Amino acid sequence: MMLAIRVLRDGVAVREQIFKTLPVRIGRDPECDLILTEASVSREHAQIRADDAGGIAIVDASGTNGLYAGPKRVASEKIVGRLRARLGAVELEIEEVSASATQPISLEDLHRLDQRRTPLTWAKYIVLTLAAINADAVLNPEFWSPWNAGAAIGLVWQSGAAIVAVLVFGAILLGLLKAVGRKVRFADVLHHFAVYSWLHPLAIVLAMLGYYLFADPTASALHAWLPTLATVVFLAKAAAIRRQGSNRWFHAGWAAAFLFIEVGTDMTGSYAARQMGQPAADHTMLMPAPGLGAGPSTSWDEYAKEVEAAGARSETEARAPGP
Repeated sequence: MMLAIRVLRDGVAVREQIFKTLPVRIGRDPECDLILTEASVSREHAQIRADDAGGIAIVDASGTNGLYAGPKRVASEKIVGRLRARLGAVELEIEEVSASATQPISLEDLHRLDQRRTPLTWAKYIVLTLAAINADAVLNPEFWSPWNAGAAIGLVWQSGAAIVAVLVFGAILLGLLKAVGRKVRFADVLHHFAVYSWLHPLAIVLAMLGYYLFADPTASALHAWLPTLATVVFLAKAAAIRRQGSNRWFHAGWAAAFLFIEVGTDMTGSYAARQMGQPAADHTMLMPAPGLGAGPSTSWDEYAKEVEAAGARSETEARAPGP
């Protein structure tokens, strides 16, 4: 049996000791096995010892400021896997470790390791995020309109506003993640923006290709829902930044929640539009893909007749007496 006890500061281990025998006495007394000099810790504050069931537990040794496991004060707490406990103002992480052969580190765990990031790294992440935001704007058909003479100037102004937005929303996300106990840095948030901001322009490109491959209403559905799904993935991945353990079900749960909100909002908007007699949109406006031409299309006269007919039907339905 080997027991690792780590002293944490702001959630980060600053000291670790390994113990091979029990009990382990913890306190300020020089005779304790793990000595803590913090004034809020009693001379012999707690013990880690075997319990009656053959497991290991940390037990309050009548410390003045008590023993806490999570937010609640306890007399004892069984140690299963990894336990975080607080003695006075000192936070400990206690874990039973194995002396077996060294295990290879996975790419996912390697990514979670703290890395020193310089201001140049921050700048790189911000530039990549701005490039994704501007790509999103360039893929908008209105950007290429001959009546949009100030498109380039607008892109410059958008970049300036986007820098502020990235920093503000990044700070908000950082605060939320830290509030739930994540060991996250601002660089981790910026890295998320730099990678997953590209999902939205990628979704627009896929919707554009779908316009050439599928007829309406399939093409219109792709145009409407692929960017939405990109946003859902962006938010679900943001919720999982620096989360320990398997993230598969965590991602699925958050994605389902965000998708439910998006579908509910869309359905509410559609219902309100129908109640107001507003005809449903039956067209898709996309920028032609380079080298593929205009693609399938409907003449303006034919489309205008369909719009006029839809308007007449809506007017008739609106004037019809209610039940």
